[in-house]
Amino acid sequence: MPSMIHEGEDSRDVIPMLKAAVEDEHAAVIQYLRHAYKMGEGELACEIEAIAREEMRHLWILSRWIVHLGGQPTTQRGFTDLSGANAPEWMQRDVAAEERAIAMYESYLTRIADPDLLTDIEHILADERRHHGDFTHFVDKTTLALQQAPVSTEPTVEPAPALAAVDQEALNWGVNHEYAAVLQYLVHSFLTLDKDEEISSQLMTQAINEMQHMGWFGEALAGGGAEMPLTHHPLTLPADPQAMLEADIQLENETATMYGQFLTQMVDPGIKSVVDDARGQELYHENLFGRLLKRLKPLVAPAASPSTRVWTVGTLKRKA
Repeated sequence: MPSMIHEGEDSRDVIPMLKAAVEDEHAAVIQYLRHAYKMGEGELACEIEAIAREEMRHLWILSRWIVHLGGQPTTQRGFTDLSGANAPEWMQRDVAAEERAIAMYESYLTRIADPDLLTDIEHILADERRHHGDFTHFVDKTTLALQQAPVSTEPTVEPAPALAAVDQEALNWGVNHEYAAVLQYLVHSFLTLDKDEEISSQLMTQAINEMQHMGWFGEALAGGGAEMPLTHHPLTLPADPQAMLEADIQLENETATMYGQFLTQMVDPGIKSVVDDARGQELYHENLFGRLLKRLKPLVAPAASPSTRVWTVGTLKRKA
């Protein structure tokens, strides 16, 4: 990603613009996922989750530019509109979110001179315009479905039983922790791309997997009549790749341990199975990050004496 800040353009002006866009993309991910989970399983929910993953990819592209231009990635979330009482109203909120994004990116086209960054913005803008069309279609589709829903003469169906307190506590804790893992791994991925592409790629992949766990837990909460929480546990964001992996291993270890404790107390067998599946994947992530750390450590030499040459990741790549 070459730096091509042109005359009249300053990274100090561009970075705040990109951070605002990242916060907007972050908000879109959470808003769309929340709406998809509330709809339960089905084709439409899957389509909305796919759009959320595209917004997450935009967040990645923009954050990489922030790092490249000398800025620090942001984990702040922008305006998230969670109002609305039914699917058509949720889709209308998503149409409005896309309209805000389109207006923002269109304004960036006249304010950015770097051709490479401009190409990325145009690519993201094209996606947002497509998403706007998708959500507009979803408004019509859900409105028609609501209008055509048969009026039952049978007694009102009893709502699903409320979640057991321990099951809801486990799901809420899981969403908070998976949300933290998504953000932490994404930031670590942004910061390690120029240092170690394999580590960066693995962190991005596992962030997507953690978002999948959020989906499992969010759907289970919605199925029990509960709302998915919108907060995350604290993040650990060191600058050094070794410290990043150590923090990620600790996070996975804590997560697997906590899920194990919940599993001894939980009531609903279906929800227990979901949490147990997530726990198994967290143990795999811990092992994976441990392997990456072992591969990285030989490249991180201890402080050298004046007569000792230190081989770093960068020098090894140049030597190759």
